[in-house]
Amino acid sequence: MNVSEAIEKRRAVKQFDPEHIMPDEDFKTIMQAAMKSPTSFNIQNWRFVHVTDQEKRQAIRTAAWDQAQVTEASTLLLICADTKSWEKEPERYWRNAPQETQDILLPMLHS
Repeated sequence: MNVSEAIEKRRAVKQFDPEHIMPDEDFKTIMQAAMKSPTSFNIQNWRFVHVTDQEKRQAIRTAAWDQAQVTEASTLLLICADTKSWEKEPERYWRNAPQETQDILLPMLHS
């Protein structure tokens, strides 16, 4: 699918079957794809939180303007990001890269 087609066919789903249970294999496949998503400088400053506890989902729903999909979707995945992760020991991202690559990329983070 090309980009234009993907944009045109995209849908925001707001109603879910609360009885449906996503198979573990489907969730695993989705997570494997998500973890391969690119990030700037390959920092991968995200954390995925799979919320399975119904009480916690209800609390999140309350905080999320009572959106029904928070509790009715078969799976709830929170995506969190540390927007300042690049400041914390940035050389760790290219520890195994050639020194000349490190010399180029590390200063770029700060600017």
